[in-house]
Amino acid sequence: MSPRQSQTSPPDLLSRFIKFDDDMSTPPLRLVLGFWIVTNILVVIWWRLELSDRYLPGAWRYVGIAIYVIVALAPLAILFHIRRSFLNPVVLGLLVSCCLAASITGHEANLLRDQMQYSLDHEREFAHMNLVEGVMRPLISKIVEVYVQILGDDHLRGSTYRTHIAINYMFDSLSFLAVFALATLLLSRTSAWLCLFLFAFYTQAAIYPGRMGPVFLAGGLFWQLFLIVSRHYPAAIISGLIISFARADIVFAPAFALLGLAAFERRWPSAKEWGLFAALIGISLAVPKMLIWMHPATDYGSFLVTKGDFSKLVVNLQTMKLVVAIASPVLAIVIVRTFALTRTIAVVGSACLVHVGLVFLIADFSETRLIVPALAGLAFVASEGLGKLLEGQKETQADSG
Repeated sequence: MSPRQSQTSPPDLLSRFIKFDDDMSTPPLRLVLGFWIVTNILVVIWWRLELSDRYLPGAWRYVGIAIYVIVALAPLAILFHIRRSFLNPVVLGLLVSCCLAASITGHEANLLRDQMQYSLDHEREFAHMNLVEGVMRPLISKIVEVYVQILGDDHLRGSTYRTHIAINYMFDSLSFLAVFALATLLLSRTSAWLCLFLFAFYTQAAIYPGRMGPVFLAGGLFWQLFLIVSRHYPAAIISGLIISFARADIVFAPAFALLGLAAFERRWPSAKEWGLFAALIGISLAVPKMLIWMHPATDYGSFLVTKGDFSKLVVNLQTMKLVVAIASPVLAIVIVRTFALTRTIAVVGSACLVHVGLVFLIADFSETRLIVPALAGLAFVASEGLGKLLEGQKETQADSG
C-alpha cells in the first residue's frame, strides 16, 4: 500500500462508525412510548415525594429547574443494559426530545406563575360546563382533575406549580417525541435535528397565558402522522379514538396525509389506506356528535361562524401579521430551497393545511398556540431544504478534499 493510499483510506472501524452514525432509522413504537411513560412517572414521583422541598429549601428551590433535565435523562439508567444502542443517533434524539420538553415545561411554569391556579381551575371547570369546547374535549379536563387529586393545588394545600408542570410535561414530552420520531421517517439526520430545534423554538413562542398544554395540538397531530407513516394502522385508530375526546381536529387533519402520500407516489390509495382514512374521519366526526348529544344544553356561543357571524374571519385576517412575523425566517428557507413536491410536503403539508383551515374558520389566530401545528409543518419543510443544503456542502468539501 502506498503512502497516499494509507492517508486517504480510513480505518475499517472508523468507516463503520461514520456509516452507522449517518444512518437514520425510525424508533420502534414501544421505545417511544417507553421514553414517554418512564419520564412522566419520574416527574410525578419527583413532585409527589416533595424532594425539592426537602433538599432544596429557600432560594435553592429554584435550582430544582435543572432537575427536569436530569429526570429526562433517567431512561439512560433503565436502558443501560443495551449500551451499544446509545451510539444510535435516534436514541440520542429521543433523550434530547425529553430534555427539550422538560425545558419547555419548566420555562412555561416560570412564565405563568401568577396564572397557574387560574389555568387549573379553567380546565377543571370545562368538565362541568355546557360550553361547546369543554363538551367536545372532556379528556383534558379529566386528566387535570386526576393530577390535582394526586399532587394537589393551592386550594387543596398542595402545589399548583408542581401539578402544572406534571400535566404539561405529559403533553410536551409526547409532542417532542412524536415530532422527532416522524422526522426520522421523513428527513435526513441533519434535517431531523434541525426540525427538532425549530419545533422547540416555536413552542417557546406559542406559550399562551392561562391555557394548558400549548404544544398538545401539534403533538397530537404529529403523533398521528408518525403512526400513519410508520404504518401502525391499528395503533393510529386506537390513538385517534382516545385523542378525539380531547381534540377532534387533530384526528381529522392527519387522515389527509394518506391521500397526500398516495398522490406523491402517483397511485390510488390502497384498501387499507382508504379504510384508515374513513375510520379517522368517522371517529373525528362521531365522537363530538355523541358528546354533544349527551349534553343537549350545549352553548355554541364561541363557534360564531355557525351562527352566521363571520367576525372571527376578519380578526384572523388582521392578526395574520403575527403568523408572518413568527414564520418569516423559516418561510424564506422554504421558498428558496423547495422547488418540487417531496414526501415530507405530501405528508405534513396536507395535514397542516387542513388543520390551519379549520382553525382559520372557527378559532382565533391571536391565540398563538393554535397555529403551532402549521408552524411545525413549516419547520419540517424548511428543515428538509436546509438540511439538504448543509449536507450538500459537506459532500462538496469531502470531494474537494
